[in-house]
Amino acid sequence: MKRTVLVFMFVICFAGQVLVSAAGDESNNRNQQQNKVKFRTPRIVGVSTISYIGGCINEKVIKTLEGYIDTAALDKPDIIVLTEGVVQNTQGSASQDEKNNKSELISEGGTITGFFSRKAKEHKIYIIASYWRKNEQGKGRYNSAVLFDREGRMAGAYDKVYPTIGELERGILPGESAKVFQTDFGKIGALICFDLNFRELMTELRNKEAELVCFLSNYRGGFVVRSLAFENQMFFASSVPGENSVIVDPMGRVLAESSAYGKIIFSKINLDSKVVHIDYNIERVAALKKKYGDLVKIEVFSPEAVYFVSSLHPEKSIGDMIREFNIETYDEYRDRARSERKKYLLK
Repeated sequence: MKRTVLVFMFVICFAGQVLVSAAGDESNNRNQQQNKVKFRTPRIVGVSTISYIGGCINEKVIKTLEGYIDTAALDKPDIIVLTEGVVQNTQGSASQDEKNNKSELISEGGTITGFFSRKAKEHKIYIIASYWRKNEQGKGRYNSAVLFDREGRMAGAYDKVYPTIGELERGILPGESAKVFQTDFGKIGALICFDLNFRELMTELRNKEAELVCFLSNYRGGFVVRSLAFENQMFFASSVPGENSVIVDPMGRVLAESSAYGKIIFSKINLDSKVVHIDYNIERVAALKKKYGDLVKIEVFSPEAVYFVSSLHPEKSIGDMIREFNIETYDEYRDRARSERKKYLLK
């Protein structure tokens, strides 16, 4: 996908003053909801993913995984994403009862939980990893993405909502719904492997205002990952066992990709970004750039007819800037178009 940097000189003469217009109650409500939680600005976040799967936990697997995590930590990421089933307490050939019995009761800890907790605390980073979690309420186990915070505490667990048919037959319980976790840099969600095929989960994540989706998987996802990132205007970070783990921005651009020779990938992303349609916004965006200069980054995507706007300001978020200049986001513009269309429908 080609991108060009917006040149504003042709519109600056028309944008000498701030354009004020009614944004509408719906737009204002959305902006207020999005800005309830205040984060540091700018929200530049370091993301690493590791393309490794160890299987049954043992001394060799722990040493290898620890080496990968320590190496990834050299980039000082805010979060490290690991694969689906990166380690387990049993062999794949074990019986269903053995797998259930040896799955970890997260509330009580265990070998795997303790390992990830220790590494997260050691490097002062978030780690999200997938392994079998024992059902706290009864029998069975979940395929869970477990998030550890910078102090090594468990910050939450997402249970795979759509295990494959084979997983269900082998005793994996399905989770109930998508989850979003609050971190010190933003809101993150998780999908595990087969989950990627079900758009209703993305709708849930979007409604819950996830900004970064961590995709822990044993299949690569390919184009679907990039498509969902653009469709839902979210960052994606995937971790798969071999090649093609990716970090993708809301415009569907691949910022980093793993290979057979590079199992660890890293990229900095700016969560303080918005997709803005070009319609009705040219002069407003030009006025924004005129005022804030290099403290706002504006990219034009001509085929898609949108701007990708990011704040680099130490105090003002992109939400603050958009409200100041009454700029309509991509979602707000589509909502307004839907409302206007209804006025013209034949009765």
